[in-house]
Amino acid sequence: MKELRFKRIYFEQIASGRKPLEARINYPSLRSIRVGEVVRFFWEHRHVDVKITAIRTYASVSAMLDFEIPHKLISGMGKEAAIAAYSAIYPPEKVRQEGGMRVFAFELM
Repeated sequence: MKELRFKRIYFEQIASGRKPLEARINYPSLRSIRVGEVVRFFWEHRHVDVKITAIRTYASVSAMLDFEIPHKLISGMGKEAAIAAYSAIYPPEKVRQEGGMRVFAFELM
């Protein structure tokens, strides 16, 4: 089973059901995840298993947030704040090098 690590704040949003989408840079290790697959999301010793229901890829953070609802990716944030938050984690040049951003829609198991 594929495992993805989270910061506490985002893990808690996922576990509570407030965060139904996860966006990551399109790293090769994430490209193997498929719709229908069960993936383990974890923070320290806590985990939740989720079933991937959809996968979407975007060329940039801005393009991603033109389509996705920001507060479903980062609870409590609007588009501009989400762009700033993602850009701080994933510099635009790195996003371009890796082929964009990958968004996973999921449901808790």
